[in-house]
Parts: sequence; C-alpha cells; structure tokens
Amino acid sequence: MPGYFHAAPRAPHTGDAEAVRSLVFSALGVTPYVDRVVELLASAERGDPDSRALIIERDGTVAALALYGPIAGTTNTWRLVTAIVAPLVDLADVGHVIVDAVASRALAEGGRLLVAEMADDVALGRSLALLQANGFKEEGRVRDFFRAGVALIFLRKDL
Repeated sequence: MPGYFHAAPRAPHTGDAEAVRSLVFSALGVTPYVDRVVELLASAERGDPDSRALIIERDGTVAALALYGPIAGTTNTWRLVTAIVAPLVDLADVGHVIVDAVASRALAEGGRLLVAEMADDVALGRSLALLQANGFKEEGRVRDFFRAGVALIFLRKDL
C-alpha cells in the first residue's frame, strides 16, 4: 500500500490507544523491550512533558509511532526512545516522515541534538535501520549490555 499512510504525524488521541498498542505489539512482539515502550506511551498519553508521542494513522490503523522528549539536565538535547513502523508498511513510505517530525518538533523547542539508545538486537532491526537511514550515526556501544551478545548502542543526529 505505498502512499496509503501519506498523512502528517500527530499526537495520539484517546481513541487511538488500542490501535497504537496493536502496532507496538505487532512490531515488538514478546521481546524484553515492549514493556518499556508501553510504559512510556502511557506517560505520553497522560501528558508527561518528558515523554511525548507522535503517530501516523489513517482510517484507524496506526502505521508508525515515535516516543521522544527532552533530556533533563542537558542543554537542548532530546532523546528518541523508539521509532517503530508497522511490519507490513514499507519503511521508505513513512519512516522518514515520523523521524523528521520528531526532529522538527525538537528543533522548534530549541533542540540541538537528538540521541537514541537501543539494543543492537535483531528484534529491533527495523527501528535501527530506520534511524540509520534518517541521519542517525552510531556514537558508541557497550558490548553485552542487555545480555551476552546484545550491545547497547548510542546513536546521534545533529539538528
């Protein structure tokens, strides 16, 4: 369905909760990472200024989700906690749109830097590919951080 989700990213509404969670579970499945994403999504839904959400949706189907926010104690550094695209949606179709929207919103609030920390795990391969295709560069890694063979990687995108 190329072009079907050609819609501007927006903050989720109350009525989006089920569709957003469906995306999270279909993209992340039963992995060690899903609980934290659901927790931060709930914070964003409650209006936590440090945990914000954007979605791309059409006709009740959510194609992409980004969770992001400012990092306390820094000078205009923002974090992108997660960026996921539905498994059956082409990353090239909506991926750049969701990442660009996060970058634009951070920049509009004085952001100078967007960082992401994530597991270098095959379960997050699409998310990692999405970030790398949209200007994030690896800054460092901690081997065996999550478990043997799964590193924590640090990614950066200057705004």
